[in-house]
Amino acid sequence: MLSTVKTAGTTRRTPGWFVLWMGLLTALIVLCCLVLFWQLSAEGTFPIQVILWVAIGVLGAVALLFGLLGLFRYHSFFYSLIALVVIGVFVTLVWHVPETTGWKVSRNILQNQAADCVNPGHRTRLGVYTITYITRRDGGCLFYTEGGESNSSRGFAYFPDAAPPYIGTPSSGIGYSTFHGNWYRFTEES
Repeated sequence: MLSTVKTAGTTRRTPGWFVLWMGLLTALIVLCCLVLFWQLSAEGTFPIQVILWVAIGVLGAVALLFGLLGLFRYHSFFYSLIALVVIGVFVTLVWHVPETTGWKVSRNILQNQAADCVNPGHRTRLGVYTITYITRRDGGCLFYTEGGESNSSRGFAYFPDAAPPYIGTPSSGIGYSTFHGNWYRFTEES
């Protein structure tokens, strides 16, 4: 459990408690990152995303403090930096991957459901998205997802034959934005 580091003719041992503690911190950070990645991919609720971001921030701050201790006291670069590297890689991926991954996993399932465009009568999971309601509107099929703000709803809209009646956000009602092929994102103000 102890690792050794040679420095200027002396050998320093990294204490087992430090290795264990940094391993536990890294595992907790990875777990929070994976759950947050899922929440972002599945368009989860905003409060859960905020809680996960705060947890990652707190764990990252603790990892930074102990990492500095490990660097200066034990000269243990690997154990000191691994948690911070995990956070850095995760933050980089978050800006590019979750929405794309969620969409790639779910697109065919949503496409099949859009053919009938029938509301199942309850919340259902289609791919990674939790769908709260399905309805026909403006010549397309609208899939309402959970996680919208309190005064608005959002989701995916499929228009197989033509674009929606308007693109953009109207002053009231529903607004569409282009997304992928015949698929559009929508926001509906209550």
